Amino acid sequence: MFRRKQRSAFDQVSEFDSGRIVSYRDCGLSFREIGSRVGRNQTTVMRICDRWMQEGTTDRFGRSHPLQCTTSREDRQIVRMAVIDHSVTSRTIAQHIEPVMYHSVSARTIRRRLQQSGLSARRPVLGLPLTQNHRRLRRQ
Repeated sequence: MFRRKQRSAFDQVSEFDSGRIVSYRDCGLSFREIGSRVGRNQTTVMRICDRWMQEGTTDRFGRSHPLQCTTSREDRQIVRMAVIDHSVTSRTIAQHIEPVMYHSVSARTIRRRLQQSGLSARRPVLGLPLTQNHRRLRRQ
């Protein structure tokens, strides 16, 4: 059998060992078998495998940014809507896409996704440009 190495209580799992744990789990080995091969506790192996299944990473530390609220498929839908109608605003895209996604997406997120794909949503002009107002005032 495998010889178990003595480890200190606070010994960290390396990225290499985390990768081995995930690989062994994908091969169908039990948590106990993986623990004996890697030289780790069964609960440590379970924790690493759970983190891999939920987050897709074995990192101990959280992300420095929040998870994206849209998937790549939803991002393609947003881009498609902007390409079909160039006059559409990011707010109207957010309103039209909400029933499709089953969750709300902010107009800022829509603008960010379009910017990532090299597009931009039309932002409506809320007031008249200063040049037109300036001309009217001079005529009076």
